[in-house]
Amino acid sequence: MKKTIVARLDVEKKHRVSFLSHAAIMVEQSNAEAGSLTYRLFEEVGIDGRFIVYEEYVDQQAVDAHNASTHFNTFINKITEMLSSAPVIEVF
Repeated sequence: MKKTIVARLDVEKKHRVSFLSHAAIMVEQSNAEAGSLTYRLFEEVGIDGRFIVYEEYVDQQAVDAHNASTHFNTFINKITEMLSSAPVIEVF
């Protein structure tokens, strides 16, 4: 069954450029995963530093593989200190 994830990330203004650099790698590698249907990053209009990640996977197994991937864990480790609040993650 298809899984959709929407994650909201609030990035401190001083880290925006660095965050986008890491995010570009994450988006590219996540879209290349076998079970990934789409992985997109959007910046919300009118709210500085708020980013929305929209992800679609073929099933829960693909989500689990993504979450266990090296690129996902590297990204999380690098950007955690850049966030101004805890991520908000919704799974459908």
